[in-house]
Amino acid sequence: MILCFIGDSLTLGLGDTAGLGWTGRIANKLLEKGMGITSYNLGVRKDSSVQMQHRWRNEVMLRKLPDVPFKLVFSFGVADIMNGVGGEESLAAGISMLLQAKSLGDVMMIGPTPVNDATKHEKIATLSRMFASMCKRLQIPFIPTVDDMHKSFVYGQALNDGDGVHPTADGYADLADHILKNAVARNFFGLE
Repeated sequence: MILCFIGDSLTLGLGDTAGLGWTGRIANKLLEKGMGITSYNLGVRKDSSVQMQHRWRNEVMLRKLPDVPFKLVFSFGVADIMNGVGGEESLAAGISMLLQAKSLGDVMMIGPTPVNDATKHEKIATLSRMFASMCKRLQIPFIPTVDDMHKSFVYGQALNDGDGVHPTADGYADLADHILKNAVARNFFGLE
């Protein structure tokens, strides 16, 4: 299976001194389970959904192989809020990307994560709800993270130890665990 993670600096794992982020930890878990995967982290720092929509397809097509199961995991939204991209613009970019992605393979979206700035956190939470509705309409699995990670002591401490947007390694590990405990994600990754 080829697994591509497409997103911003949080997908990239910025702030994780282990260099794994949540995507690397998920890939490691799948490998530990004996799954034959090739994983690509296509996160780009400060990349909003509006920017991402112009690059993602070329990047994933370079990694697609004939007759090999292809899975695409998108995660965006925090860079949108941090860089002043409006909710409607984020939705339009998301719909464009996700509809195209469905024609290439299995698609799942991981919702945006919390930040320490209260005003921006509320905007991220609102955007996450918009993304959940969008994914429901597009029939794409959506894993929300903003509320659970906001309640998590481990993630909160990792945000405090990081820069308030990007957690340290412990936060990325906590996020990966949260995703892998979700039945929808477990089914998507072939763990069920």
